[in-house]
Amino acid sequence: MRTTSSRREILLSRETLLGLVGVLVLAAVCVMLGLWQFGRYEGRVEQAAVIRANYEAAPVSLGQALPDLTAALPVADEWTPVTLHGSYCATEDYVLYVRNRQLSGRVGFWQLAPFRTDDGETLLVVRGWVPSDSGSSQPEDPAPVPDGEITVTVRLRPAEEVLDREPPPGQTHSVNPRQSAGLMGLDTTDLVTGAYGELATEEPAADRPVALPYPDTSLGPHLSYAFQWWLFALFFPAALVYTTRRKLRDAAAEEQHEQAEATAQDGAVESDPDHQAGTTARTIGRTTDHRPRRTVHARRRGQDEEEEDALIDQQRP
Repeated sequence: MRTTSSRREILLSRETLLGLVGVLVLAAVCVMLGLWQFGRYEGRVEQAAVIRANYEAAPVSLGQALPDLTAALPVADEWTPVTLHGSYCATEDYVLYVRNRQLSGRVGFWQLAPFRTDDGETLLVVRGWVPSDSGSSQPEDPAPVPDGEITVTVRLRPAEEVLDREPPPGQTHSVNPRQSAGLMGLDTTDLVTGAYGELATEEPAADRPVALPYPDTSLGPHLSYAFQWWLFALFFPAALVYTTRRKLRDAAAEEQHEQAEATAQDGAVESDPDHQAGTTARTIGRTTDHRPRRTVHARRRGQDEEEEDALIDQQRP
């Protein structure tokens, strides 16, 4: 009964119950973080699949890739090659440089220029990467945008979010067609607002900034991070079970030690001779006669009897 009571006290103790609540909360957080990392992993898998499917595909016309010029670019159509014939808006006011763009660990700019097709559609095109002049935070010797008719092949990329920061003149923080057109003073009629183009080739070839590299298709560490979080979710319940079982074992061992000490004390008392003699006498007294004993008093001899004994002693030879 005592062992059962001790177990109940440990299992229902305030410390154990609070530990259980904490374990449930921590395990839930770890599971959610694992699902978040797994979702990022799945996103990278889908992105890599789209790149491999579209990057080297045969070019199509802009109308085939984007029937609605104001619609957002579908994820499945990212990196789709598109061939355009027309001319750049090469005036200096129409050329912007996108800030804080990295290439091989260096920070620079993207050269952004509008391209107007023969059909009257306008698509913003990133022609390449330009290094930054460290002294003035300006593009260093950018290649000029070519004049005249030209055929270009670009890969479609989704429009970037607008950053709520005021850029320096001739620069911008993101490739957002509506915002960039406003900075350029460009007419937004027939402007492609849901996407921009990343330059692949120009015909005839012209001097251009550094071409952007092949996109990253690595899956990153997200899957391993997800499994790490899920292992953490298993660790906390296991730790609680381990500590609780240890407390139960310690309580059981303490009770066994107390029982052993009590048994040893009982054995020492029983082996004592005085204790055994007293116990035996009490046992015999209880088993032979339960009646109270009568006290026998010796009768006192009278004076006549003493005188007779003295005469007898004198007559003896």
